[in-house]
Amino acid sequence: MKMLERFTLILVASVAFSSISTAQNLKADEVVLKHLESIGTKENRAGLTSLMAIGESEFESKIPIVKGGGRAVVVSNLENLFFVISLNSKEYPFERVGFFNGKVNLPYINAGTRSMLGLFIAEHEKILSDGIFGGSMSLRWAFWDEKRKPQVKLSGTKKINDRKVYVLNYMPSGGGSSEFSVRLYFDSESFNHVRSDYRREVLRGQGVFGQANQTANAVLQLTEDFSDFKTIDGLTLPHSYQVSFLSNSNTTSNENIWRINVGEYRLNQKLTPDFFTFSTS
Repeated sequence: MKMLERFTLILVASVAFSSISTAQNLKADEVVLKHLESIGTKENRAGLTSLMAIGESEFESKIPIVKGGGRAVVVSNLENLFFVISLNSKEYPFERVGFFNGKVNLPYINAGTRSMLGLFIAEHEKILSDGIFGGSMSLRWAFWDEKRKPQVKLSGTKKINDRKVYVLNYMPSGGGSSEFSVRLYFDSESFNHVRSDYRREVLRGQGVFGQANQTANAVLQLTEDFSDFKTIDGLTLPHSYQVSFLSNSNTTSNENIWRINVGEYRLNQKLTPDFFTFSTS
């Protein structure tokens, strides 16, 4: 092998090794910083006072088989989140998730009943109050406001849809538990936030989530997936959103899926002082 060819081969190998080493040595706060930069410049992010996503909604229950859909709107600022999807069903007309003035707001879908999504969030309110639910579709996203300083720890990498992602373990404010875990996933190249995964193991006699889960061991898992990222006015945001609830126990299983296909984002809309409420009075 000629000297020049050998030198070129060594140089290429050195650069490749350096890139791998840098990727492997990323710290959690560096992943977060690169994620924020993937959304937009610091100036563009700081100039955003409200965020509104408007689109179409879908709902699917696999056991029993139920399908529905309608319209969706997600509106937020740094303090509040208004999440509503219509489902064109008498039994399940709306899904509403809110965080208003420092309080979780989860209206019943019918008298005294909640959906599986509402039940899960009601049992694990920190994912809403901490600003994890909704990801970067929402200005309440935990990493938007640097004052919150969420506790995260890098937990290596994995593959999602054949793409390498960084996995961050998230610790809810006030501490967590060994039965409940939150993991956040960021694309290793774009650093887009592509998934949030919430998992709880319920032991026999321990749970209050549902009757079946009180009498049998169960795994409850809520997963948010974000994709189809597009840039609007200097901000790169997801236009496809899916949240899935899966419950597996010794006696039963359940799977529900909610989707939002965002048609447009509206930035810095002027909202009335009483906008963030589900009250019609």
